[in-house]
Amino acid sequence: PQILAEAFNNRVSVRWFKDTPVSQDKVLWAVDVAATAPSACNRLPYRWVLEFEPDAAASIAACAGGTAGFSHQIPAIAILIGDLSAFFETRDRHLIYIDSSLAAMQFMLALQSMGLSTCPINWPDRKSSDKKLAHLIDIERFEKVVMMIAIGVAREDGRIPFSAKKQQDVLASIRARR
Repeated sequence: PQILAEAFNNRVSVRWFKDTPVSQDKVLWAVDVAATAPSACNRLPYRWVLEFEPDAAASIAACAGGTAGFSHQIPAIAILIGDLSAFFETRDRHLIYIDSSLAAMQFMLALQSMGLSTCPINWPDRKSSDKKLAHLIDIERFEKVVMMIAIGVAREDGRIPFSAKKQQDVLASIRARR
């Protein structure tokens, strides 16, 4: 348990990367690891779009907003896209977000285990952002961007914002039985 806790506690969102190419083999291995995450009916209702060219990665990251201070130096990026056609009932429309998020965490931890750093990038639910990104990558009408993940080798002098994590006394409550 200690090794796993250390891996979780050491993962940070890195925004400053070295000008070092990212290994496509490492990222593809992380995609395979991510595919082992739990998924409703094992549908894996998502796909990854991977960009390893830094200028293109920067343009893609800029579509999200909130990346203005660091998107220009992202060496590689993964776009995680949910597939709404994997489910037939409206009640299941949120499963792409659940399954994709489970996969994203495994993806980031797999990359960390190989010396690569990541930063999850929130995707805004705005048509204007969707249109900007659709000019750069192919997105089908039944697909929805879930998030992006910046990938690279962390710079030693790069700052990492600190935010205290909530603890169990705030996050969990034990239901009393009557």
